[in-house]
Amino acid sequence: MFLEILFLLLCSVSATWGNPACSPINPDVITVHLICHTHDDVGWLKTVDQYFYGAKNSIQRAGVQYIIDSVVDELNKDPSRKFSYVEMAFLYRWWMQQSEEVRQNVISLVESGQLELVNGGWSMNDEAAAHYTAIVDQMTLGLVFINQTFGTDARPRISWQIDPFGHSNEQASLFAQMGFDGLFFARLDYHDKNERMRTKNMEMVWQPSNSLGETAWLFTGALPNHYSPPSGFCFDDLCSDPPIMDDPNLEDYNVDERVTEFLEVVHNQALSFRTNQLIMTMGNDFNYQNAVTWYKNLDKLIKYVNAGPNNVTVVYSTPSCYVDALHAAEVTWGTKQDDFFPYASDDHAYWTGYFTSRPTFKGLIRQANGFHQAQKQILALSGSDRTPTQESMAQALGVTQHHDAVTGTAKQHVTDDYYKRLDEAQRSSEEALVPLLRSLAGSPEAAGAVSFCPQRNISSCELTEESTSFQVVVYNSIARPIDTPVRIPVPNFPYQVTDYQGNSITSQLVPIPDAILAIPYRSSSATQELVFMAEAVPAVGSSTYQITRAAAHAAHQAQRSLRKRITPGTDAFVTKGITGEKLFYYGMQGDNSQFSKRASGAYIFRPNATEAELLEVTSTVQYDGEVVGEIHIEYGSWASEVIRTYKGLVQVESEWLVGPIPIEDGSGKEVITRYAVEGMTTDDTFYTDANGREMQKRIKDHRDTWEQIITEPVSWNYYPVTARILLESSNDMGSFVVLNDRAQGGSSLSDGQVELMVHRRLLDDDAFGVGEALNEVAYGIGLIARGTHWLLHSDAATADCDFACLHRRLGEELFMRPLLMFQDGSDSVPAPVSHLNSPLPEQVHLMTLEPWYSSGEFLLRLEHMFEVDESASFSVPVTVDLEDLSFFMMIYLFSVRRNSSCFEFLQNLFADFTITDAQETVLSANQWLADSNRLQWLVEGQESVHEQLQKVHEDTYEKSIFFPNKIMADLYRNFYERGFMYRNSGEPEQPRADFSVTLDPMEIRTFVVKVKPSE
Repeated sequence: MFLEILFLLLCSVSATWGNPACSPINPDVITVHLICHTHDDVGWLKTVDQYFYGAKNSIQRAGVQYIIDSVVDELNKDPSRKFSYVEMAFLYRWWMQQSEEVRQNVISLVESGQLELVNGGWSMNDEAAAHYTAIVDQMTLGLVFINQTFGTDARPRISWQIDPFGHSNEQASLFAQMGFDGLFFARLDYHDKNERMRTKNMEMVWQPSNSLGETAWLFTGALPNHYSPPSGFCFDDLCSDPPIMDDPNLEDYNVDERVTEFLEVVHNQALSFRTNQLIMTMGNDFNYQNAVTWYKNLDKLIKYVNAGPNNVTVVYSTPSCYVDALHAAEVTWGTKQDDFFPYASDDHAYWTGYFTSRPTFKGLIRQANGFHQAQKQILALSGSDRTPTQESMAQALGVTQHHDAVTGTAKQHVTDDYYKRLDEAQRSSEEALVPLLRSLAGSPEAAGAVSFCPQRNISSCELTEESTSFQVVVYNSIARPIDTPVRIPVPNFPYQVTDYQGNSITSQLVPIPDAILAIPYRSSSATQELVFMAEAVPAVGSSTYQITRAAAHAAHQAQRSLRKRITPGTDAFVTKGITGEKLFYYGMQGDNSQFSKRASGAYIFRPNATEAELLEVTSTVQYDGEVVGEIHIEYGSWASEVIRTYKGLVQVESEWLVGPIPIEDGSGKEVITRYAVEGMTTDDTFYTDANGREMQKRIKDHRDTWEQIITEPVSWNYYPVTARILLESSNDMGSFVVLNDRAQGGSSLSDGQVELMVHRRLLDDDAFGVGEALNEVAYGIGLIARGTHWLLHSDAATADCDFACLHRRLGEELFMRPLLMFQDGSDSVPAPVSHLNSPLPEQVHLMTLEPWYSSGEFLLRLEHMFEVDESASFSVPVTVDLEDLSFFMMIYLFSVRRNSSCFEFLQNLFADFTITDAQETVLSANQWLADSNRLQWLVEGQESVHEQLQKVHEDTYEKSIFFPNKIMADLYRNFYERGFMYRNSGEPEQPRADFSVTLDPMEIRTFVVKVKPSE
């Protein structure tokens, strides 16, 4: 019996995946997989609408609706033809305009495999500036649209990130957790590409996560010819390459010549790849508006190459067919553990400028993302189904994750359109939330005005400035209580702050910095900010406060901050052993006529010197009070900073204001904040986050996989900093981290120092397509940007919360900032309320809670926030045992014990609802986890599955024992969990709910839960 089982398992391993949509493959010949595709930017040189309709063709000839129309027509003519499509934001628009007849036709094309949907996100998101929550949300939005429209069998298996300007470990890890079998991209450092071509490592198994291990492994391929056709073989209307002219009776017959040229391309490419399977992209930006020119010529190319006496076969293919063919080859692949940042396309073109470009837009996207998480929670907790405002917010955020949106690399009028879409979606969402948030907070149906005060970013709020009595509802979307400072713009009057019991809350009036008051377009009567600490705001809940303008002069005097002017003369602030200063690099100017004349621009950061210019301090004023101490610093007329330390909080807050950056001297400038810890040695090593999650080790002037002469010593060492940059000392000086409120470029160019680029204004285009200098103007003047850094040293750590605990917690709080709703009037103040019966454990982030697509269903994501070995106390599994209705934390020392303080009842987790069922899905919620069987790959240094089975066979017979249950279980897990069983080919069958849930470090688990109102 054992031999029979072993034989069947061996056969299942050696069998290839049967995909009837793919052409038969002869492994003994070179097979060229033609990937017909179009790359349709969701905004870049034209707006999303202009691209879809084909408007403004004077800017760029591009109309997406015509692409899809034309491709569908051509696919219908020949069942062997194939096409791959990516951007669901466009496909959704097109689909909504089609007749039922056309829809059924397209469904048939998808079912047959002629039309393959790849990637499947709302957009092809950026990988440097996008936050992981926004990536997951936009991918989920697109992939669920595919499920609902084309069925679960249309689920994309291949991620297709062909145009982002560098690639992150976290993106690969997220794709793996979404169930993808492979990833392809085009852009990698040209030195890296040359080395990979030489060593046949263009395709590899990416191992991006130390915490998640094999769960995050992903087969990855770098495309050989960008994402374009080989030179001379573009048959699009936008190209001028010669067609294949195959009538010998006419002039210019060129079949032999064209076939010879093509075979030369094929054999050259084959020199750099490990198998006989070669991928060849046939498409480019907005290609196939007239698909007939492509397919007519590719039909001929396939016919004449395949008819010749050569060792090459050409087939129409798709990314999934290509990956299946590679998997069937059963070769061993190289691996990669680091990421693909920064991307360089020549010696002087390091694509590190876009890490910071358009800082106010990056800040708006991050703020809107945090708002959207709170919005979804409030809708779910209110018992609402999905709403139009939720969908519009999701779609607007999905568009802004596009790799020319959040990156700041679109034309100005396109960026203005992004702003408009996001702002309109948020304003309408806020309006719809008012009655729901009032109800959840326990507020009466007040008749007074309500505002979310969107101009608090310039310390302005009409309601709080004009009202003499108003309330503020502080909604906390984090699943544990928080202490958070509340800052309210007000005129120079005394105010009293009281809680729901009428108790007075300590508050302080702090003058609004002069630099804010001087903003030309600011129209506000507020000269002060009323500051108080909202303490213990409940987990996934709210606290409400009454603010009343007082008349007593004594109260005003007591509330005002004590001012102390500091004598100028220092060029840095110093607090708790940390120094900070403002500097700028002059941006390189050039006409881009050769690499050495490359200009700094929207994509490229290229300073004209290795040393930054120091901005001298011209004014320093200190304010002290019972709530907060502040230092207001001015660096001349266009840069300033406020350093804050709140009573009871461990972080130092640095709020920077930069702009308008002066250009009267004819030079663009790139402004940085540089922080240093006195005496800290870091051995040229620092750490940056990947999309807000796992930390990546960086070493100055070093690359893991190749060596080169450094031609740009500053930008060569810049990396994306989405959420934090961290230093660890080698001389017992502890650790230091800076957390940021938006994506920025950053580095550590000297021991004990970090620098973050906060703003840039440049006068030259860098010649990578956008065609405009990054010279942002708002209200007729250069752009003014305001943002926040939180600084933390490990000296603040305690026995209960170590350094990792502190910065992980603060990172969550900086992203999930409380939602503040202001309402006029003095109605009764409701008591604080939590919509959880108990907070979640310290490690667990309530990543997603939102109404799902059936009434009474939520989408729930729970995330372990800590990495392996990051924290002695918190880098341990957290188990959510739904069957036993409890949370418990597993702490491994020399034995396993339970921490009784961590028990919570999950079934009764929500105060207003009871979970009655929970079914686990992949991360993107478009497939049941039980149905997810990803391809597994042989990697260098790892035994083959055949060898593993042979060892089991030998051990079993040497010991002369029957097949024990343990061995059978191990084998089953090896084949089932690692994906060696045959792929499930039907409708996903809903599994029985498994109520035992363990969150390992960095793990995210996703559930569709059914709920009923609590009695």
